[in-house]
Parts: sequence; C-alpha cells; structure tokens
Amino acid sequence: MDIKTFLILGGYGNVGRVLTRLLLQETNVRLVLAGRNFEKAKAAADQFNNLFEGNRVTGMYADASDLEDLRQIFKGVDFVVVASSTAKYTKEIARTALEAGCDYIDIHFGPKIYATLHSLAEAIKNAERCFITGGGFHPGLPAALIRYAGQYFNRMEKAIVGGVMNVEFRNYESSESTIIEFVEEVVDFQPFFYKNGKWRKINIMSTKDLVVMDFEGEFGKRQCTPLFFEELREIPVIFPTLNQTGFYMAGFNWFIDYFVFPFIFISLKLFPKILIKPMSKLMKWGLTTFSKPPYGLVMKLEASGEKNGKLKNIEIQLSHKDGSFFTAIPVVACLLQYLDGSIRKPGLWLQANIVEPNRFMQDMKRMGIDVKVQDKNGNGR
Repeated sequence: MDIKTFLILGGYGNVGRVLTRLLLQETNVRLVLAGRNFEKAKAAADQFNNLFEGNRVTGMYADASDLEDLRQIFKGVDFVVVASSTAKYTKEIARTALEAGCDYIDIHFGPKIYATLHSLAEAIKNAERCFITGGGFHPGLPAALIRYAGQYFNRMEKAIVGGVMNVEFRNYESSESTIIEFVEEVVDFQPFFYKNGKWRKINIMSTKDLVVMDFEGEFGKRQCTPLFFEELREIPVIFPTLNQTGFYMAGFNWFIDYFVFPFIFISLKLFPKILIKPMSKLMKWGLTTFSKPPYGLVMKLEASGEKNGKLKNIEIQLSHKDGSFFTAIPVVACLLQYLDGSIRKPGLWLQANIVEPNRFMQDMKRMGIDVKVQDKNGNGR
C-alpha cells in the first residue's frame, strides 16, 4: 500500500498538534506541518519525530495568501488538512489543491466556507477529487449522531442535539487572526431549527424556540439556542418521519452571552471593518477572564419515536475534557475511513454526512471520546 503524504496547514497549532499526534498513532501517513512560523513548524516536527519512529514529520513555511507559495508546498502532497485560521483564503487553497491533484478536509465553523466550496463543486467532481468540509465536532458531529441514532428506531420523530463548551481559554495559544475568524463566524451564524415540516428561524423576541437540555454531571441543565449547520439540511430527507430536529448550543459564560455577543452583533453589523479587531480583543478578554470551571465539552442527542410498535427514547452523550481533542478525534475518525477507501469518492462532502456512523462512533470512543448510549425505556450502555 502506498504511503500517503498529508499536509496540515496550521499543523503546529492547538488542534493541528493533536491531529498530528493521532495521525501518527493511527496511520502510516507522512506529515508536513506548515504555517507562517517556520520555527514553530520545525520545532513541532522535531518533537513528533522524537516521539514516533520513522521520521515521518517535516516542518515547512506556508503562507495561504501567496498562491505561488501554496503551489510549491502542495507538490508531492496527497491530502490537505486545513486546521489554520485561513477561512478567507478557502477558494485559493481549494483551487491550488485541485491543481496539485490533492484531496482535502477543513476544520472551519462558518457557513461561508461551504458556500465557497460549493461554488467549486462541479470542478471538484470533474477532477475526481474528494473534498470534505465541516470537519471537527460542531459542525461535524450533530448530523452523524442523528444518523447513528436512526438504527434504534423504525420511526424516529424527534432528534435534537445540544452542545455545551467551556474551555480554559487562558491555556490556549490563539493568534489575533484566529480570534478574528471566530468572531466573524459567530456573527454569521444561522439560528434555524426544523419543526413540523420546515426549517424555521428563531424568534429573537421570545424564548419559546430555545430548548433546555440536561447535560448531567457538572454542567447540568442549560438553555440552548438553535444553530444551523449545512450537514443538518438533509436529515429530514433521510428521516422523513421527523417532526423536530436541529442543533442547539449553550452559551460560554454570563459576560460573553449577555454583554459581548449582543454588543458584537450590533457593532459588526454597523461597522464591520473598523470594529472587527477591537471586538475580537473584547471577545478574547471575556473568554479568558470569565470562563470558570467545570471545563469540558459535551454533545448530547435526545431522540424519540417508535420501535416495533412501542415508544422509544434514546439519549447519546459524547464528552471530552479537552477542546482540541474533541475537535481532532472526529476528523481522524473520518480520515481512517477515507484512507481505507470506504468513503473516498469524487465530490464535495460534509464530514457528518459521508462517514459510516457506527464505525465513526467506535473509532472516536477508542481514541478517547467518552460515549454513553442510554435507552430511556431500558438499560444504558
């Protein structure tokens, strides 16, 4: 079997380093860690080569804003993993990957990424490349969780997924560009949920469209707001008996939720170019200053319907203490299926929709995500 070379843009960042560790642990691929800081890329490569046999990691300089630089670094690469804050260069990276004959996955949050890649969908398919977008946990997990839950029902009527994330941000190394990209993506979020046959937008003047989910343990009950991801669009098509579905996210902390978010939404709608940097600094300060224990990430699905003529209620909960691992593990679980050829097919795909959900869940559990499945009409496991 040929040994493939994976290029990880942002390979020495928080998520990039976990991706590197897991890919070295789980596969035989060779890795190129690249970014605008060559010293950090080389230091990370040297560190991983000391930890794993085979000298499989190389550090290189890469600037996503420089097309010629991208062309040079993509030479000899089979697969590109975008784990860097380079959302505004998505089209340039994708086109260069097509020119170089590379397949692709990204870990981005905002809806503009999918729209950009969708404009290249025909070219991707014609080039017989496999492009996967929406990697990570949100997006990346909600639709996969619902697909996984489908096996427990003859008729699934409700399937909602909730998430809570509380990270010790002061321990994360975040560049200005990373925070700016995060703020831009949050401002662009789409508050849609599916109910009674159609996608609906939240009524911001009321709390009736919010849901309260019990994440149990340290996090307990949290009020959650709908957050639409493209991966969810086809869920009512796959499960036409669904009356309600969607993804709902709990807030960060009281200061961010009730002061920073409203202020940022208003400010950036009025003066986006002028205020983006100061608003990003405010966001970072609010996250590092007011985020308090318990730390961790939880994603929970609540599904109900019918099985063999009887009412059925299922809860599935995924959790991890570390945000970088909770992001990287689903990506690697997806790439394991790509590498064995089972999901490698031409076109543009979403991580949550292309993976085989049973193996996906098993591999995530094996790599460290805590998975709990509870039959509310019977026993948990």
